[in-house]
Amino acid sequence: MAAIKRKQDKPVAADRKKVKVEASAKSAVTKKTAAKSAPPPAATAPPKSKKPVKPVVQEPESESEEPSEDEDEEYGGVAAADEEDDEDEDGDEDEDMDEDTDEADEDGDRPMKDAGEKTEEEIAKAKASRIEQKRLIAERKQAKPLGDVIQKSKKIWEQIRRKDLSKEERTKKIEEHQEMIRGQIKDLAFKHDTSRVVQTALKYGSKAIREEVAKELKGTYVNLAQSSYGKYLVVKVMHYGSPETRTSVAGEFVGHVKRLIRHREASFVIEDIYREYGTPEQKAQMVREFYGVEFAVFGKEADADPSLKKILEKSPEKRAVILKHMFDLLTAIVEKGAFFFTIVHRAMLEFVSNVAPGTTDATEFVELVKEHGAEVAFSKDGTQVMMRTLALGNAKDRKAIIKVLKPVAHQMAAHETGHALLLTLMDVVDDTVLVNKSIFGEFQEHLFPLATNKFGRIPLLYPFVGRKNRLIPPPVIAQIEEIDQIRAATSKKDPEVRQSELRTHLSPAALQGVAEHAVDLVQDSFGCQFIAEVLLGADGDKSAAMAAVASLASGSPTEEFHIATTAAGGRMLKTLVAGGHYNNKLKKVDTITPPLGFHEVLYDAIAPNVQAWATGAGSFVVLALLETEGFSRAGELKAQLVKCRKEIANAAKGGNKGSAVVEKKL
Repeated sequence: MAAIKRKQDKPVAADRKKVKVEASAKSAVTKKTAAKSAPPPAATAPPKSKKPVKPVVQEPESESEEPSEDEDEEYGGVAAADEEDDEDEDGDEDEDMDEDTDEADEDGDRPMKDAGEKTEEEIAKAKASRIEQKRLIAERKQAKPLGDVIQKSKKIWEQIRRKDLSKEERTKKIEEHQEMIRGQIKDLAFKHDTSRVVQTALKYGSKAIREEVAKELKGTYVNLAQSSYGKYLVVKVMHYGSPETRTSVAGEFVGHVKRLIRHREASFVIEDIYREYGTPEQKAQMVREFYGVEFAVFGKEADADPSLKKILEKSPEKRAVILKHMFDLLTAIVEKGAFFFTIVHRAMLEFVSNVAPGTTDATEFVELVKEHGAEVAFSKDGTQVMMRTLALGNAKDRKAIIKVLKPVAHQMAAHETGHALLLTLMDVVDDTVLVNKSIFGEFQEHLFPLATNKFGRIPLLYPFVGRKNRLIPPPVIAQIEEIDQIRAATSKKDPEVRQSELRTHLSPAALQGVAEHAVDLVQDSFGCQFIAEVLLGADGDKSAAMAAVASLASGSPTEEFHIATTAAGGRMLKTLVAGGHYNNKLKKVDTITPPLGFHEVLYDAIAPNVQAWATGAGSFVVLALLETEGFSRAGELKAQLVKCRKEIANAAKGGNKGSAVVEKKL
């Protein structure tokens, strides 16, 4: 039907076009005749504006003021009319001027009204209408419950929060405001604008005012936490309140954690209480709620213990019920996207610490968590959750976890607790080629920042050093050792073979990093440790790296910023010359096999300045050269030292302990 209508319309359009052309011709003749008889113009008239200029009356609006339906209708009518005028004018501009004239002649003399021109009467009427609208809005606000209090409270708030207000004036205003809202704080706390007013009173108010506000809100904190605006007030009460106030507020949430942790607004309040404001007893009670209703009710004792292991030891018959309840709740939380809360990580850790490898509980938990490793791993408990998840999973699960961790591997390596997860990853994953491509590839792109980072150096050097106290803190070693029991049941490759393969993969990049960044690395104590551990533990050709480090020792050791003047640099050179680390238990150096041979390279660099080394900060490096077995140029060094024995003795008298030992060796 639409196609038929278009065909029928074509002749009509053609007729119209024909009429316009004829009218245009007649109009041209008329214009020429009029032009001959018309007198010359006196002046050129100014061009009219294309769009009407509407008067704008700007009025101050309050923060909570919203236009009513009446306002929308009235302004909508005016705006609609103006928009129609604009559309008509825009359409006229697009058409040819001659056609406009012809149509005007066809339709007769039609006067054009300029929409931009308004009489003074119309302007005054619009202004009066706006004033009337403001009056009606004010009346509506006053008619609402507590309308007068709200308006006055907001005016005082505008003054209180000014930064240029003196302390005395602010205190006076806060006391005035508190006097006005006393007894009505509960009603004001749930409103978006007045909730901010109460928060400001907590921020700047005295201790007495803060306690009064907290006392008046008592019993409403759970409901406030579920409000989009009230949740901020709950946190402010705990932040500015006394320890007694914090304990009281946090106590109201005990028994509601299971429900509120899945609430969009209240979950953040629960997290703040668990991380910042709750007492150890309250935190334990909150965690116990994940175990079931029974523990939420009876867990309100002051000595409540959050350990699920102890509960299962006392009541082994409840094991299946508790684990099922926990898993269902954790599943709901993960589906809600609330898996980044630390209280959830704690509950996950309690669950995963009490499941055995190969069980249905372990398999289902790994499936639940493996896609969220990047979010879970950056907390103390979350790191241990992912460590155990890696150990419990199969090869496919571990590959999925590595894929998730790859983009944040360098950030995790430098994290206070997250680096331990990477150590576990290197301990349990049998596919070392996958680890090299995914994790070591990220290490190589951020080699220098990680090598000089307190935590980043640990996973970077782990393949070379292993579980040694000089690299890994004892608490982290204890965590890793706990995973060994799970690894024995889930991993097939021998640990020593795995570490050897990892060392082979990482050695080329580490040695290249030492060769290229030696100058920058020695400026940092962690960088010096990185150089020493890589040269002692890496596989492959070390000549370029050793030459780069030895070249830093050239020149006078008395110069400023020389490697010998730094304690870390001296220790590094001494360790490399000795060819291993000193063993305090055995009272000897644990040399590596094959020998490093760094002493031969270093002696060429320091030979011209042996006296300065033996009498200065590098005296222990010279001592290490004398004591090192297999040093082919030891006789040459000793001969040079004998020549300057007097200077060495003077340095020893001056308190240089290294020079004193060197003198004895001579």
